[in-house]
Amino acid sequence: MNAKYFSALQPFYRASAMREVDRQTYTALGISEYALMCRAGEAGFRVLTSQWPDARRIIVFCGTGNNGGDGWVIARLAQDAGYDCRVALVGDPARISGPARMAHDAWCDITSVALLNAEDLSADELEIDAFDIMVDALTGIGFSGPAREALGDLIAVINASTAPVLSLDVPSGVDANTGSVIGAAVHATTTVTFIANKPGLLTGAALNHVGRLVLADLGAPHTVIESVPADGYRISAHAAGGLAARSTSSHKGHFGHVLVVGGNRGMGGAALLAAGAALRSGAGLVSLATRSEHVTAALIRHPELMITGLDDAAALPALCDGKSVIVIGPGLGQDEWAQQCLRHAVTAGMPLVCDADALNMIAENEGVMPRETPLIVTPHPGEASRLAGVPTGEIESDRVGWATALAERYAGVVVLKGAGTVIASPDKDDQPHICAGGNPGMATGGMGDVLAGLIGALVAQGLSHMEASTFGVATHARAGDLAWERHGVGLTAADVAESLGVALSHMAPSA
Repeated sequence: MNAKYFSALQPFYRASAMREVDRQTYTALGISEYALMCRAGEAGFRVLTSQWPDARRIIVFCGTGNNGGDGWVIARLAQDAGYDCRVALVGDPARISGPARMAHDAWCDITSVALLNAEDLSADELEIDAFDIMVDALTGIGFSGPAREALGDLIAVINASTAPVLSLDVPSGVDANTGSVIGAAVHATTTVTFIANKPGLLTGAALNHVGRLVLADLGAPHTVIESVPADGYRISAHAAGGLAARSTSSHKGHFGHVLVVGGNRGMGGAALLAAGAALRSGAGLVSLATRSEHVTAALIRHPELMITGLDDAAALPALCDGKSVIVIGPGLGQDEWAQQCLRHAVTAGMPLVCDADALNMIAENEGVMPRETPLIVTPHPGEASRLAGVPTGEIESDRVGWATALAERYAGVVVLKGAGTVIASPDKDDQPHICAGGNPGMATGGMGDVLAGLIGALVAQGLSHMEASTFGVATHARAGDLAWERHGVGLTAADVAESLGVALSHMAPSA
């Protein structure tokens, strides 16, 4: 997918690529590495003073690397501005070198305040609760964990304080590449990250530590960002693009026909949510194949649906004729009827969106899914663990990596749901995407069913699998935010489905 297909995309880089971005940035700007470090410190100080204008007492925790150098710059600026500022060092001061040493020496030149040794002093001796703001400049992007004992103890002290925390680039203890947290990690109030995003700040456990995320580009030229291949893209819930504007002469036949298959006995609601979401997402026609016992309730809820009572799975192939895409899995179950439905859907040879129980059956029998089948799978972490054959915790330790691995394994687009949903493609030209939208109120049953129906509707309207998945996740997040404004914590999947049309209307059509 062309990254320019959507607006509001921001590239992200793993640590190795980020170092090259840094190098090219100060080279392109014609400045030294130290001068770029000063820009980072200045950006961090601006965030500090704007977010906490009444703060007067600051403590900066510095490591011995370049992240610590950013902290020394903030300390110098704070001292110059008349703040009561203390610096606490973790590590051997003899290890400070390069631009970090220059930043350290510049701070030393303007202050007579003694440097604190954070490893030798207790929390009481540091008087940590006396400070208005704590600045975390301990580890930066090179950290891969777990934190050594002294650092872990200090992080625990920082987290126990009631003072807000500003983390520079990455909260210490968070892996910038994966978002994993092994052991202790700083709980930042705000994280200001420099030049470009890092994937580990956008998904998984890291989201419990990042707080408010601020991107400071430090004046990096667009030519630099464009010249270093991104490892993926961050997409917001306010993305623009996706669906083209509809002509005044259009009709339902122009917008595809979605078939939703699911709703086994006692589970009719999931399939109905998916079908209703497809309706609200602009599909021209939506059919629902479900157990006969659910037909009446479904018609009452959505008379616009074309509903077939499917008690004999052998009747499914005929229902597949003329459809644009099949969404299968919501409320499907895993009994013989469900297995037959999946086999018939797979052999229909049309685009397939697989969710819920369809994923569990594929995990049990990977051979049921031929690699030539045009496929989108939408697992939550537990379903992803079954598809990959690894513990859920391993999936969560590297969400981007595992989404990419699953996309390659199943030759289809993977939508790994959760905080910071990841979209990955088997096409090497399509970098992974991470969605930054949504809210905690969406952590409730049925949200995945709505997303599956939405993605199916976008495929039916002509978007590629990667486009439909990426734009679908962004739209789902936007609809969730709209529903949150009305319902708060008690919002339901149906509330989000009802908001899909408005969310799509807020997304400016692509040119």
